Amino acid sequence: MVCTSSLDLGVDFSPVDTVVQVGSPKGVARFIQRAGRSGHRPGATSLIYFLPTHALELLEAEALRSAIQKDEVEPRQPIINPTDVLIQYLMTRAIGGGFDYESIYAELTQSFAYRPLSEKNLSSIIQFLCTGGPALKAYPEFSKLILDQDNLYRVHDRRIARRHRMNIGTITSDANLQVKFLSGGRIGTIEEWFISQLNEGDRFWFSGRCLELIRVDRMTVYVRRAAASGSAKVPSWLGGRMSLSSNLSEGLKETMYRAMDSDHRSEELSYLTPILEVQKKWSLLPQPNQLLIEKSFSREGCHVFFFPFEGRYVHEGMSTLVAHRISKLVPISFTIAMNDYGFELLSDQDIPIEKALDNNLFSTDHLVKDIQSSLNNSELAKRRFREIAQISGLVFQGFPGESRATRHLQMSSSLFFEVFQTYEPEHLLLQQAMEEVLFFQFDELRLRQVLQRIQNGTIEYRQTKRFTPYAFPIMVDRLREKMSSEKLIDRIRKMQEQLIKHV
Repeated sequence: MVCTSSLDLGVDFSPVDTVVQVGSPKGVARFIQRAGRSGHRPGATSLIYFLPTHALELLEAEALRSAIQKDEVEPRQPIINPTDVLIQYLMTRAIGGGFDYESIYAELTQSFAYRPLSEKNLSSIIQFLCTGGPALKAYPEFSKLILDQDNLYRVHDRRIARRHRMNIGTITSDANLQVKFLSGGRIGTIEEWFISQLNEGDRFWFSGRCLELIRVDRMTVYVRRAAASGSAKVPSWLGGRMSLSSNLSEGLKETMYRAMDSDHRSEELSYLTPILEVQKKWSLLPQPNQLLIEKSFSREGCHVFFFPFEGRYVHEGMSTLVAHRISKLVPISFTIAMNDYGFELLSDQDIPIEKALDNNLFSTDHLVKDIQSSLNNSELAKRRFREIAQISGLVFQGFPGESRATRHLQMSSSLFFEVFQTYEPEHLLLQQAMEEVLFFQFDELRLRQVLQRIQNGTIEYRQTKRFTPYAFPIMVDRLREKMSSEKLIDRIRKMQEQLIKHV
């Protein structure tokens, strides 16, 4: 059985006696959850193996072991006032016998998630369900509730009730597309987000075959066999691109620093000693309260590497924030790359990092404003709004077995997003999308905590003559996204040979 994050969703097959975790799970709770899918029967013991995909993941393995022994599992951050879920719940109550305003408000505010819900916002949501609100009131299909003679809100249309029953649920995922040969024959399924990155004629590996993309028609990807020589993309799934959790991040930094202590070194960490020795010789092994910044030059230009070790999501927000603040000091353009350990800023001109540090580069002042200024916030919110529109019932997903084409869902949700932005910018679903971009996409709360920790700690700046072992994986991630007729493995091998000459 081969899967990605589906183990998190509940694979309860008793014959599964062992789990092999390929690559880091990025979280303590996630690792324990996946381990529990083995030995799933009374009296059995769960068994899981960690198979690292690169050397530094041995550090994560050690950090995981330590966190599990200390029972340091990540807490679940509650979501406050999710409007889409509330709309779905109100519709369900309206179908199941109706509800009145006073009792439903008292019920909702007793829950933790809706404790701060105001009467004004609840009235606005009910009005939206009754009329479609100011932006959609001209369309009868969005008038879903009526206030009957008993002063109860109910669903008056059996067709609307049937649609709601068939689409209840709050778990959304990216659509899976069927992969078929042009000549006939189904190969398997693949996530839409990966295919959306390809153009017709591009090649990718799937099910042990090198395939050429011919076209995408409805929910089907048509392909034909291609020559195995040359470059071809390897599919990746969103379930494999999760971010490092806060608990594992802290454990990783502590493990990394004590890895050089021979008295407290595990067998796994012993394998990393040569790599860490090179890192220490060329730059620095940062302590948990230190932020390491490395600057070096190559034929590509000026590279500045930052190593907060806080996970991909935090680094995504931090990298754009840092780039934006530096660009306010001097006119400059950047290429940005990141992984769970750090991020890189690359420019064809010298990056004035020392000047930026003197100008409070990591200040929390105006944080949200600077993030929004540095990003295409509207486009990110539009992507979040697609899920919100599905959960709230704004977009009909189709009856079971008759799912609508994903492009129709995208088109509909994008249209609603633009209508609300133009005619009803205060709409609660629109506000939710904007807030979730900060909460989920960039982990704004954790980003603020990281910036505060950097200010309370020390910043270690080093100019290096060559790329260090910490910087190397970030370089590889950037090369992976770069178009080239040369194979990625060949480019990495050349870089390794250049580094070995200097060791």
